[in-house]
Amino acid sequence: MGLLDGKVFAQLYSLISTNNSTENVLPALEALSEIGYDGVELMGANTCNMSVEAFRHHLDELHLIPISSHNLTTEPDFEFAQAMGIHYGDIRAELPDSRMDTILRVCEKMNEDGRIRQKYGIHAVYHNHSQEFRKIEGRDDLYVYDVMIQNTDPSLVGFEFDVGWGAFSGASPIDFIRKYPGRFPLIHVKEVLRRAISDAELEHFPADVLKMGPPIKPRNPKAATQGHLKYITYFTEEQARILYNRRSWNGKLGTGIIDWEELAKECIAQGTVGFINEREHYGYSPDDNEIVCAKDDYAYLRSL
Repeated sequence: MGLLDGKVFAQLYSLISTNNSTENVLPALEALSEIGYDGVELMGANTCNMSVEAFRHHLDELHLIPISSHNLTTEPDFEFAQAMGIHYGDIRAELPDSRMDTILRVCEKMNEDGRIRQKYGIHAVYHNHSQEFRKIEGRDDLYVYDVMIQNTDPSLVGFEFDVGWGAFSGASPIDFIRKYPGRFPLIHVKEVLRRAISDAELEHFPADVLKMGPPIKPRNPKAATQGHLKYITYFTEEQARILYNRRSWNGKLGTGIIDWEELAKECIAQGTVGFINEREHYGYSPDDNEIVCAKDDYAYLRSL
């Protein structure tokens, strides 16, 4: 038995670029099933034009467990998750600064978000990027992430720890896991080749990208139409190229600075049920082939 048997999942949206459109989602699900993933993290309540019952049956036939979904925000979304048997749904927070009073207000909102989702059998999990690993203003010993964990109700809010963004920010994911056992039901798996060398690198959407124009939904008319960049649809092709290259710190699992075996052991000891593979960058394989990346990362996780 491998350390992660039954626990290796894929974030559908990022691992095999889908843009969450039906014509891309179904082939992606089939590819992930063929690779051997235990299940998927869905994006929203997209059923690929099937009924909820038919979509759930389709996942069953592919032997993919829908462990969680991102971007569930409305009552119909929660009802979808309930019908699909989805147990976890992400919540996000606005973090305009790192003042203690600001973060405590954020924690109140997180608890309320968790309470709403709990009515539908969904356990809220907070998904981080990098801003959570700034220090609380006036405190050198306390991260924003510390305050968020300490001031949310464990029965309402868990944490889907994106250890890649955490490590890139200079924090130690293993230390956080050990410090707050029981708070991390899900882990976002992401390799980190180096730590950030400046605050600007920690911006999820770099300032120089946003200065060129805000994201446009559902699709920026100047977005790329060919190649891998075509999946970054909210930005122009030039913006997407900058954004993609800035994520080159994310690489092949097992080649970076994270001790995955030790991390996995600590996570399982404190109750992690899903390791969800996610990517920001595909550049190590020929032609940025995300299928190759998905296969390689799966093989690495199963080898632990």
